[in-house]
Amino acid sequence: MFLREFVFYVSTGYSFVRKYLAGHKWYTRITPKLILGALPLRSFWDEVQRTENVTHIVSMLEPFEVKSFVIGSEEAESRGLKHLSLPVRDFVGVPTVEQVEAGITFIDSCTDPNGTVYVHCKAGRTRSAFLLACYLMRRDRISAEHAVKLIKQKRPHIKFTTAQWSSLQDFSQIDSSQQEKPP
Repeated sequence: MFLREFVFYVSTGYSFVRKYLAGHKWYTRITPKLILGALPLRSFWDEVQRTENVTHIVSMLEPFEVKSFVIGSEEAESRGLKHLSLPVRDFVGVPTVEQVEAGITFIDSCTDPNGTVYVHCKAGRTRSAFLLACYLMRRDRISAEHAVKLIKQKRPHIKFTTAQWSSLQDFSQIDSSQQEKPP
């Protein structure tokens, strides 16, 4: 566990460096209802919640990644936010079909026409982007390639491993076959 925590802090530092040196945004609005972002840091969360009208948070962090400087489940709820935790291992993990379904259902539960769902992992590049791609595939009935292209147009630094890309394609096939079945 020590090694994973060490990697967490190093890669979080790397995210800060990329933000300031490469101009990567901490979070990006993907659709009127969805924001894809990095850690919801306490230091600027009040402003994000207010200016972006965030009403829901989906966290893809593992429990050890929720640190004192990050808005966790209890704090989110104390701020009036609905919160869903879908822990997925960083760098190599792939959300399960059950996690994806829970995430899609949760996002759809944001019925406030002005409300926004903030979907995040540590850097807003892989785990959370995976869930948003699945959401867009389902909502818009588009391919994995098209969903990823739409996200990359707004947040070009998202990145998937071969296993994650394969799982996106698998979800697309499973989802499209379920949608084609008659009621």
